Amino acid sequence: MKKIILTIITLTILFTLCFSTFANAEASYYLDLYGADMVAEGNGKLRVSFDVFGTGLMTSIGVTQIEIQKKVGSSWVTDSTLKSSNYPSFLASNSYLHSSNVRITGVIGTQYRAVVTCYAANSNGSDSKNVTTYSTTCY
Repeated sequence: MKKIILTIITLTILFTLCFSTFANAEASYYLDLYGADMVAEGNGKLRVSFDVFGTGLMTSIGVTQIEIQKKVGSSWVTDSTLKSSNYPSFLASNSYLHSSNVRITGVIGTQYRAVVTCYAANSNGSDSKNVTTYSTTCY
């Protein structure tokens, strides 16, 4: 069973590294590896996915907020902010890692990206880091 779980985790990491923005250069005592991705799914729908890996067993791990930005002219402006208080699937308790996604509705023809605040905490403290996804055009 452990081998199957390890294989699934490894495949998830490899898949995510290929298709998302990942960071660990700023890893901390709490965050080992974290990343996010935004993809256009068609019919005006966008999906934001994230993976957060802690340095050990965390009392809370995942994402505290996702800021959806759209491109207006040459600038990125906040379109909406999704908070973990309204999206319980953003955080997990007593886990080494957490992965999830959320679907949103965009305006067809508009370019979007997300700024995802990754978070991990244990009895010693907590840390959060932002990662910005690549942009995608809603269709």
